[in-house]
Amino acid sequence: MKKPGRLAILFAAVPFLGGCFTVATVPVPATAPEREDTDFQGVVVRQVGGGEETVVFDEVLEATWTPTSLSVVGQLPAMDDGAPGETVTRLFPISTLAGLRVRKLDAGKTSALVGGVFLVAAAIIASQVSGTAGY
Repeated sequence: MKKPGRLAILFAAVPFLGGCFTVATVPVPATAPEREDTDFQGVVVRQVGGGEETVVFDEVLEATWTPTSLSVVGQLPAMDDGAPGETVTRLFPISTLAGLRVRKLDAGKTSALVGGVFLVAAAIIASQVSGTAGY
């Protein structure tokens, strides 16, 4: 019987490590190079009457920054009926942007503990099942 490889076990552990990430709102970068380097999943827009609206994308396909606006081509989240999300183009004036939604590693103790447990478990399993028996 063929034993699973180390990479197969690592790939099985990776989805569990995805729980160590969180989505946070960060301020809009001030300069063009910082804006171009920002990988975001949504924007927070200030409303005219007060308050804020969060626009979330499952995937940002293209983001174009100009000195006065942000143009985003992205896929909206899937509908409740199972239909895939719609691909839309949205233009946001920079003066109305309150922040960007970015995905980043959660440095909390719980995330570190969970990540560490899964990495150690994956390493132990990989070393045991990929070794050779000493018959």
